[in-house]
Amino acid sequence: MPQPPSRPRRSNEPNPNAYSPAVLGFVYTPYVIRFSHRFAWQVPNSVLHRNHADNIGANHLTVGPGNGYFLSKLPPSTALRSLTLMDLNATCLKVAGDRLRGRFDVRTIEQDALKPWPVAEGGLDSVDCHMMLHTVRGSSMLDKEGLIAEAAKALRPGGRFIGATILAKGEGVVLNGLATRLMNTYNGQSNTFANANDSSEDLRALLEKHFSEVRYEVHGCTGVWVVTR
Repeated sequence: MPQPPSRPRRSNEPNPNAYSPAVLGFVYTPYVIRFSHRFAWQVPNSVLHRNHADNIGANHLTVGPGNGYFLSKLPPSTALRSLTLMDLNATCLKVAGDRLRGRFDVRTIEQDALKPWPVAEGGLDSVDCHMMLHTVRGSSMLDKEGLIAEAAKALRPGGRFIGATILAKGEGVVLNGLATRLMNTYNGQSNTFANANDSSEDLRALLEKHFSEVRYEVHGCTGVWVVTR
């Protein structure tokens, strides 16, 4: 497959209204994770739980931890020990960090994930970016390459990058009526979604450009991946 050209890296901004302590504490899990994942984006949470449980290594970085829900559900047998959380939203880092710090050695990085990551090159066993890439600024998925490139750079050989994102179009993508309404609403709001042109084909092409082994599937309108450095 022809490799997509690299795009200039864009900038993102925090969204304190969408990620306030009240939203993260009382709204995020029931509405975003339990309701929207199932009924709008049509991705079973069991798939996302399995992505985490089967692929996270001892030294791991999460891009966009939300309220830390999926990391908090890792089984007792998880290899995870050292956890870095990266987000532009300080409240996400605090809420998720407080939730996870008793179990893991937690470090936080408050920055735009499109910018160069302040981590050692080749030092991570795994990276995840679940249900966050559709919020990253860009006119298409190709403008979000910086995040995928940084994940590849940060991983050791054989390390895995796992994730999921909401797509607007492309092979295998199915939007039901609720998904269409929500996506149009969120893309019309300032600094919420930016995925109106995100396609399944562009996402797969970027993953194949930066990783040697790609497992990719679509559930409803959600692309889910496990790729190996």
